[in-house]
Amino acid sequence: MKKLVTLLMAFIAISVNYFYSQNNLAIVNKISGFYIFNDCQPLAEYEVVGEVNTNNHKDNDITNSGGQYQPVRDYLIKTARSVNYTADGLILSLVNGATDKALIIKFKDGQKNKELAKVQQYQGLYVFVDCEPNKQTKYLGTIKSTLSLFSSQYSALRDKLIKKCKSNYPDAKGLVIKFVNGGSDTADAITFE
Repeated sequence: MKKLVTLLMAFIAISVNYFYSQNNLAIVNKISGFYIFNDCQPLAEYEVVGEVNTNNHKDNDITNSGGQYQPVRDYLIKTARSVNYTADGLILSLVNGATDKALIIKFKDGQKNKELAKVQQYQGLYVFVDCEPNKQTKYLGTIKSTLSLFSSQYSALRDKLIKKCKSNYPDAKGLVIKFVNGGSDTADAITFE
């Protein structure tokens, strides 16, 4: 019986270690009381309690920026907070030439690790936006964006940074993107240790 318990405990320890050492896990940022999930999905169970979008917005920051990531994200946060003050997070859906939106979520009772998410992979790279890898990484280099009128929206800029990363750092396994409204957006090319 002791052997069975010991084996079971070892299996659980290995499973937990494997789970937390996966390359696609991230710790998301919390902004204005919301966990922000962009190009990633929460690991904790949740319910969708609403949705907000940028249709008919009258936000000068979005208009002046040409739809850059940070003003759109901040507008969705502000709008969601006014709609549902008790919600826990937002799952963003940002699409060039379409309506940017966010699902408002509330975590189910008893959920732990609300800040953990599974990030999406694009063109072979794990993309971390408003989050950091949960696993130890090695920095390879930084890529800077060159902004043009048609590439300021989120997905076009993300894809441009991915392309540059793959060209400049072929061994990269991930990209940690930092969007700066009115400044140069950058991405750190990384590999996992």
